[in-house]
Order: sequence, then C-alpha cells, then structure tokens
Amino acid sequence: MRRAVLIFGLMMVAGAAEAGDYVVVTSSDPGLQPGQELEGGQQVALGAGRSVTLVHVGGELTVLRGGASGVVVPTRRVASADASRIAALKSLIVPPAEGRTFGGRRGGICPDPADLETVDQILSAQAGGCARQAREAFAALANSVGTH
Repeated sequence: MRRAVLIFGLMMVAGAAEAGDYVVVTSSDPGLQPGQELEGGQQVALGAGRSVTLVHVGGELTVLRGGASGVVVPTRRVASADASRIAALKSLIVPPAEGRTFGGRRGGICPDPADLETVDQILSAQAGGCARQAREAFAALANSVGTH
C-alpha cells in the first residue's frame, strides 16, 4: 500500500511540470521561436549573451539569460495547464493567420491597451473580442519585463 501511495505521489509531482508550462514571448536565440512551448525544469540550449522572455501559464513573465551550459526553465506549481489558456497566450504572441480582426467588439468598446496591466486582464479583453488591444497591451507588458 505504501508503495502505491508513493508511486501516486510521484506521478502527481511529475504531472505538475507537463509540457506547456511556458510560452516563448521573445528570444535573441534563433533556436527559440515566439509561441514555442517549454516545460518547467527543461534544459534549454541558450548561449551566453542570449536571452529569452517566457510567459508562464499562471501569467508571470520571466526573462532568462543564457550561459555556457544553457539554462533550466524554472518550475512553478500549477493546478493544471489549461490547454485553452496556453492557446490564448500563444495567439497573443503569434496571432492566427486566418480571418481578420478589426479591433472592435460587438455591443461594446474595447479597453485602452494602457489600462490592461496584467496577463489576466489582457486575456479577458482578448476573449471579449479585443484581440488587437490585447496584443498591444501584452507586447508593452513583455517589453517592460525585459527592462527591469
């Protein structure tokens, strides 16, 4: 019985770091493309002098700087990596090719991108039909992380 509990516990810990914990926002390394998914704990060949900005499924932005042996993507506990949230984050970074978005939404006015200060607010605006404003706000947020 103890062995079964131990195995179950190890499976739960391993499940917390599934692929898709992070999405690449920007990178100075051509091997890491915007929109690419990375998992927590993954070793990444990021050379010295190179950097990558990642967004975690929970909304935190992180900048990693490369070294001689690369970098390890941080691990963070996540209840579950929601596939739809990962897809929404990826579409902020690399918009889908199909269709046109005019920036307005039916029955309302889109918020000013400057008023969208968190990833959750940005994703909410995007879900409400304000894709252009959401992408603009996300780009500004991601740029501010790299300057700190």
